[in-house]
Amino acid sequence: MASKVKLSKEADQKAVEIIAFHGYSSLEELVEDLIGKEYEKIKSGDNKEELANKLSGLGYIS
Repeated sequence: MASKVKLSKEADQKAVEIIAFHGYSSLEELVEDLIGKEYEKIKSGDNKEELANKLSGLGYIS
């Protein structure tokens, strides 16, 4: 599945700085790494209460 995401100029500049600082080869590599880290947090069961609060605040759970 290929997806495209539009970033604001501010978010794009921050991404460029993160890429340079951490040595990522591309924006795609950065995004994949961040998604993987967040996914592992969810799967590990850490912060279940925090996640529930966030989802509740977004209206996904009540």
